[in-house]
Amino acid sequence: MGCNNCLNLIEAKEEIITPRPQNTENDNNITPKKKKNKNQIFNPKNLILEKNEEFILEILSEINKYRIKHGVEELIYDENISKIAQKYAEKCAREKELELSEHKYNDIDLGEILFCGNAELTPKEIIDIWYNEGSENYNYNKEPEISNNFTQLIWKNSKLFGLGHTLTKENKLYIVANFYPGGNIKGEYLNNIFPVINQSDVNSVYSINTKFLEEILNSHNEKRSKHNSPPLILNPSLSTLAQNKAEEMAEGKKIKKDNNQQFGINLFFSKKNCNGEEVTSFWYKGRKKYDFTKLNNNINNDEEINNFTQLIWKNTKDVGFGFSNDNKGNFYVVAYYFPKGNIKEEYKNNVLHD
Repeated sequence: MGCNNCLNLIEAKEEIITPRPQNTENDNNITPKKKKNKNQIFNPKNLILEKNEEFILEILSEINKYRIKHGVEELIYDENISKIAQKYAEKCAREKELELSEHKYNDIDLGEILFCGNAELTPKEIIDIWYNEGSENYNYNKEPEISNNFTQLIWKNSKLFGLGHTLTKENKLYIVANFYPGGNIKGEYLNNIFPVINQSDVNSVYSINTKFLEEILNSHNEKRSKHNSPPLILNPSLSTLAQNKAEEMAEGKKIKKDNNQQFGINLFFSKKNCNGEEVTSFWYKGRKKYDFTKLNNNINNDEEINNFTQLIWKNTKDVGFGFSNDNKGNFYVVAYYFPKGNIKEEYKNNVLHD
């Protein structure tokens, strides 16, 4: 439970000022619309009172920044979960207590972080409080003895997010953040909590052959443009991971996809060195087999098709490449993609016809 800055709660009955949400769209899984006045000075208290959706968006943005750093997918705002959180935030404020609830959504337990503190804190400062509760010296190689807010924030399997908040007349801010599905499940930490992607140690990637990196990135983006997908950004962290994987394959002389579910992955093998455009064309050849009329098929039994759809997956933003030779001159290439593609029921919006 995130009862930070919660001491000395006011014992007298407090008047609760409940923010009224602005008009929302019918779709429950939406990103709140962000409205800003360029001349307005950022004031957390006014944001809570007058711009409920913007406050939620700021909180969610700060959470997702940490999730990206740890290599897990961003959370998506859910209106129904926010309604559950809002109702409970008001209850906590009325009773002047912070106690974890046992709320469920779609009969599945919600993860929950609670907060009571100064309304002048910015969304970033609030999320930093939660993140710092348990992040320092966390051992990613073993199950923790106790759960904390940090692990719930970056729990990989959590997909949706809702938030409720209430400001009292005495300037006391109550927040309830809910995550779906809930995290901090005993026995599942090693599959859901990952260290920060290393932003250093990229010399091994960029010093080998910058021409190859330029070729493969440019050819990727050329293919993507044909399918109305935005250009990818070369990510040093993903490239470091991809390089390690390529060297591992070269050393073991085998091509094998790992069980890393954080990123999309394409693999390439040749008995001779190839340029970046040739590697991209190899992955793209699945285009000939892909049936654009079956828009939401979860295609996972054909490697050529999977390579193609991941290469042009519209929602993928970052990519990293690694390449290596074994002692016989065989050539191995690894591409890591984030956010990953080939997600069931999302082909229609991410794999567009050329």
